[in-house]
Amino acid sequence: MSDGPHRSLNMRPHWKTAAQWAANTAHTADQVCSALAHALKKDILEAPIAAVRDIMNSDTLFPGMRIDQLEALRAHHPRSAATNSLIDCAVEVAAAGAAGEAGTAAAVTAAVEDMARAPLRGIDEHYQREAGARASRTVRTRLDEAMGKLDCNGIAQGLLAPARPPSRRLVELPRQTGLDEGPPL
Repeated sequence: MSDGPHRSLNMRPHWKTAAQWAANTAHTADQVCSALAHALKKDILEAPIAAVRDIMNSDTLFPGMRIDQLEALRAHHPRSAATNSLIDCAVEVAAAGAAGEAGTAAAVTAAVEDMARAPLRGIDEHYQREAGARASRTVRTRLDEAMGKLDCNGIAQGLLAPARPPSRRLVELPRQTGLDEGPPL
């Protein structure tokens, strides 16, 4: 007997947890949404948010120079999907003329939205292969419902609220540990 298709999912642990919560109907849509938000935060915190913020807030840079500085970040930071997505989104925002905290928030929001799509497709495909069409439909429906509730702008604002983005280790998924915190009746 298997422990569930999420165990063999070739993704990071936080995405496995999101898939497990989506597959388990005991978790509400809000809980699945919080698991997705947690996974997205873990991924986006790999990106150089502080460096993008510094470039976007620089008063001495013209829009063209700001774009060049953002492109130069790729060489100084490890290649990852989160880094590429954030830099691409920041370049788009800077090319549109936005700057400062509003530009940073727009870039991080766009990166969070961008980062949410690929893992969901991967989870859906994996469940189709490993668990069958019915389980895959259930997981996909629950993930789509959670994505509808997901506030990408709120996630971005939460990451940008402090002067420095939090460490990936500090981002925790809320767990229910008490007897009174079970599924609603």
